[in-house]
Amino acid sequence: MNKSKFMVSAAVAVVVAASNVASVYAWHPKGVITKSVQNQTTGSALSDANSASAAVSAKPGDVLKYVITVKNTAAAADKQYNDLAFIKMTDTLPAGVELVSNPASRTISEDLGLLTPGKSITKEYLVKVVTSVKNAQVIENKACFTGDSVVKDNPQAGCDTANVKVTVPETPKPETPKPEAPKPEVLGETTPTVLPSTGIESVIGGATGIGALTYAAASYAQSRRRK
Repeated sequence: MNKSKFMVSAAVAVVVAASNVASVYAWHPKGVITKSVQNQTTGSALSDANSASAAVSAKPGDVLKYVITVKNTAAAADKQYNDLAFIKMTDTLPAGVELVSNPASRTISEDLGLLTPGKSITKEYLVKVVTSVKNAQVIENKACFTGDSVVKDNPQAGCDTANVKVTVPETPKPETPKPEAPKPEVLGETTPTVLPSTGIESVIGGATGIGALTYAAASYAQSRRRK
C-alpha cells in the first residue's frame, strides 16, 4: 500500500469513528411546556385557552388558577443522555392580575431541576383579577422555560400562553323618585275650621241654656196673671 492510499484509509477511519462516537454519545433531551387556566370563582373547567377566542371568562374580583407543566418528551436513554437538566421556569404577570399570595410580586421564577425522559413537573399558583381592567379585555399570560442536556450541548426553550377575557358588569343607575300625585278633592265636602266640641262642657252648657229659657218663660207668665 502506497502512502497516499494509507492516508485516505486513515481519514475514512477517523470519520467513521467520529460518527460512531456521535451516535453513541448523542444528548437529546426534549422539553415541552404547557400552561392552562381555570376560573376558580365560577368553577370553570381547566382550559389551555391558547387564543383569545378560547379565553376563559372572568370578571373583576375572580380568582384564577394557572397550571404550568414542563415535560421531557425524549426517548429513554442510558447514562443520562436524554435527561433535561438545568430547568428554569419564569412567568411575568400581565396587567390585570396579581398574585393572591403576594400582590406586590410581578414575576414568578422557579428552578425545576432535572427531568428524565417521560417525566414532568407541574406548578400551580393563584391570581386575582383586579378591578382596574377594562370591559372585554383579554389578558394573555405567558410562561416560559429553559433547560439543557446534562453536558450542556443541547439547549432547550419554550413558552405557552393562557388567555382570560374579562367582562365588567354594568353598574345600575339609581332611580329618580317620582313626585306624589295630588289627592283628588271630593265635591261637596268642606273641612271645618273648628271642630265641634262634643265633651262634657258642651252638655253642661246646653243644659244651662235650657234652664234659663224655662225660668224666663215662667216669670213672664206670672207677670201677666198679676195684671
